[in-house]
Amino acid sequence: MKKKEEVREVHVSFVRRLRLIEKTCVVCQRTFTGVKKSLYCGKACKNKATYERHGAKYRQARMAKYYREKAQ
Repeated sequence: MKKKEEVREVHVSFVRRLRLIEKTCVVCQRTFTGVKKSLYCGKACKNKATYERHGAKYRQARMAKYYREKAQ
């Protein structure tokens, strides 16, 4: 007997059936079940990875805003 695959239904204007795969999160190294292209186990890990990539730019923008407000 063939094992039934775990699927998630996404409702847009039609129903898509996406295969779920056991994966490992890039940030925290925990295992999770997700679609083929997912990299992170949740929003917290996704936000952390984004901040690690663009943190210098975010900090620079915050400092510029601080100095503009301080000058006023």
